[in-house]
Amino acid sequence: MRLGVISDTHGLPQVATLELDGFEIVMTHGDQFGHPTPAKLHEAFPRAEIIVYGHTHKPLLELVDKTVTVLNPGGAGRPRFDLKPSVGVMELEPGIPPRARIVPL
Repeated sequence: MRLGVISDTHGLPQVATLELDGFEIVMTHGDQFGHPTPAKLHEAFPRAEIIVYGHTHKPLLELVDKTVTVLNPGGAGRPRFDLKPSVGVMELEPGIPPRARIVPL
């Protein structure tokens, strides 16, 4: 399954939640938080085990509270803010912590 975070949602909800392989996942662009941080996102979505967001275009992979994976894949398109393009890849298996990485393009 491929999931992505986009800045122009074309009328889609600002936050999407889903359960996949037993993980509670939240996806959001993140602009509603001003400058989103893993701590702000975890506070806003306390039940999420995985939070994927964008907005800053700055790649980030962080573990919050020892159990919550927060991923900003960066931007796969035209470089912005002097940041190189990147994507995030996450592998999920029931009962095993998520494995994720940021892949520079």
